[in-house]
Amino acid sequence: MKKLNAIVKERFDYDVEGLAPYTDAQSDQMLTDLVYASGLTSRISIMENVKGSEEIKVLTSDPALQAATSCGWTPSGGVILTNETLTTKRVKIQEDYCNEDLNGTWAQLMNAAGANVQDTEAPFADIMAAYYIKKAAKKNQDLMFNGDTASLNPDLAHYNGFVKLWDNDGDLIDANTLQTSITSGNALDIALEVYEAIPSVLFDNDVTVEIICGRETFRKIIAQNFSDNKYHFPISEEAGTEPSFILPTTNTRVRAYSQLNGTEKMYAVPYNYMFFGTDLASDYEGFEFKYDDTDEKLRFGVKWRSGVSYVFPEYFVKLVLAEA
Repeated sequence: MKKLNAIVKERFDYDVEGLAPYTDAQSDQMLTDLVYASGLTSRISIMENVKGSEEIKVLTSDPALQAATSCGWTPSGGVILTNETLTTKRVKIQEDYCNEDLNGTWAQLMNAAGANVQDTEAPFADIMAAYYIKKAAKKNQDLMFNGDTASLNPDLAHYNGFVKLWDNDGDLIDANTLQTSITSGNALDIALEVYEAIPSVLFDNDVTVEIICGRETFRKIIAQNFSDNKYHFPISEEAGTEPSFILPTTNTRVRAYSQLNGTEKMYAVPYNYMFFGTDLASDYEGFEFKYDDTDEKLRFGVKWRSGVSYVFPEYFVKLVLAEA
């Protein structure tokens, strides 16, 4: 008695055993590489529509409280009006994709630009834009923190970022410590030293101040706290932002920024006095996707202006480790 597969093969004369496994290419799900949601620009002051440079208006005064025991006008002190210039640099991301190359990948499922270019709308442009908005945000925040005009990294050479500006600003408060490095045995103590150096006037006026550091230091603070105090505290892992926690015995938040990873830098920063300048009104502005029928390429690009500045440096604190 013949087996069923033998009968089928005789009558229909085909054999699927040698065929490659079926691959379903129609799924609209895809996996991107790691992208980053920057949170710094959601906390500091944003100056929109800055086409080149713009001045931050600063007003300070320290009036004297006098005894009013007699008639007459005895002025003392006065308002000081100054400007801090925020200069932006124009940066961009530009890429292009050959239509034929796209047709050899999953993108062909959403690529409507055919051989005769009857329809040059590219449905997957929205996917690319969403992806590159996050990529651009990461590069922009890297530049905001670690920009250095002397850097060999072309992504960071556009202007000096906060870290270089702070480290070279003699008006910042130095939180000097006797420690030569940050370890899991002293990180909490050092963070508390930085906290103690924060001017109390900021707390008195409800100015938001955070202590910022890299993830390694962030973890060492937690490790010492648990070792010494056995105290568990919640670590915030809000979607699209950096992890943070409230420094024990204080009401000040410690936040880890990836831009400070691999360093022992620690700062206490009042976000109100930090500025980011751009010519965009939103993350989506400036992104464009178009088909160039001359080169038969789909082109994606974004341009924006980026720059940082801060005022009242006497309210910022930077950690200064002792020399080994």
